[in-house]
Amino acid sequence: MAELYDRYLPYVWRYVHNRLPGNPEAGQDVVGETFLAAIRGVGGFSEHMGSIAAWLTGIARHKLADVYRERRPPVSHLAVSRRCQAAGADPPTAAGDAETRQRVVRAMHQLADEDRLLLEWKYLEDLSVREIAARWGRTEKAIEAQLYRARRSFRQFWSTHNDRLGRRADR
Repeated sequence: MAELYDRYLPYVWRYVHNRLPGNPEAGQDVVGETFLAAIRGVGGFSEHMGSIAAWLTGIARHKLADVYRERRPPVSHLAVSRRCQAAGADPPTAAGDAETRQRVVRAMHQLADEDRLLLEWKYLEDLSVREIAARWGRTEKAIEAQLYRARRSFRQFWSTHNDRLGRRADR
């Protein structure tokens, strides 16, 4: 593990600090948490998973997502309603507001963490694909593809959940 740390510390350090400019303390924490998670999960690594550098980058990416999630201010339900209206969707009315919010929250919780965070950044924080790609150190095309999959997953859960609600109401 000491060799792993010595060899890959500069690589992980650059990766993390390029994504947290102006916040070296948070960067140090993420680097430390990355190697701690690697130590805990080293038994689960195998060569078919890719290179050690890629494995460590994946761990660091998840740790960075945690930092972004913690730094993100809570989104008000009014902001969600405004975003729906701006996108041309019918915003929840006062009567259905609480129920719709709960269904959105349930749908979002069914998504993988990265997909949920991606949708929040895109639609609640109004980040561009370029900004998201820079945060995660991925290409814009990769982010667009993941956004497509995240939206599809959300729609599938949403329609499945709403179908179940409709069947219950018919009974």
